[in-house]
Amino acid sequence: MALFSVKMRSSALGAHISGAERIVEEHEVGTVCAAMSRRALSHGKGQPDSITITVAAIHGDVMRIPALSITEAGSRALDEAREVVLRTLDPLTPHAERAWELLTSVRDMRGAILFDASTGERLERDHARGVRVTSMDAATATGERPEQGSGKTRITDALVLASKVAHHPAVLAEVCISDDPDYTTGYVATQSLGYLRVRNMKPAGSPIGGRLFVVDTNDTADLVHYLEHTPVLVGGAQ
Repeated sequence: MALFSVKMRSSALGAHISGAERIVEEHEVGTVCAAMSRRALSHGKGQPDSITITVAAIHGDVMRIPALSITEAGSRALDEAREVVLRTLDPLTPHAERAWELLTSVRDMRGAILFDASTGERLERDHARGVRVTSMDAATATGERPEQGSGKTRITDALVLASKVAHHPAVLAEVCISDDPDYTTGYVATQSLGYLRVRNMKPAGSPIGGRLFVVDTNDTADLVHYLEHTPVLVGGAQ
């Protein structure tokens, strides 16, 4: 069965607006490209002036992994959301406060921050670009996926990404805040904790957002290659 990686990126005046990833069979490529175009044109961050969709055949094996379990924190305000994140990170790094400060202050990054658990330093080579997790999807057929733009699709996409990230042994935790002004729920994820949805991670209407990986590794290149290039299908993410 031939599989294809389909990737969408949209921008306006050079600034990133949205992106999407799918791994699909050949007969699904056209439908998925059309759905991604519609999704790009209806994003809460505004109208893009550029939409790029890339389709590439996948050669070699695709890794199959289970989805993280989903739970939710009852955070009613930003300070409670912050405490949830810090409680999760404190056992993993002595620099949990620094991680939160970075996540909530860095602007317009195209990818994620690689945060060294031991030193609190950033490990990504290009701080403006960060590390972009790509080549992943839920292990279901296109017809079984929820409609693009629905809340369920948003959670599915995030769960797929978080599951791929957490599967690498060098990743201790991930924290994510959506850059969509209309969406204030983020998450913190670890292999043992699973995917913990955290409400009120930013004020309503705020365009800030970001992604940070707390890592413990002596081989950053291997980790980055896995995150950016290894194709992964996540079972149980629907």
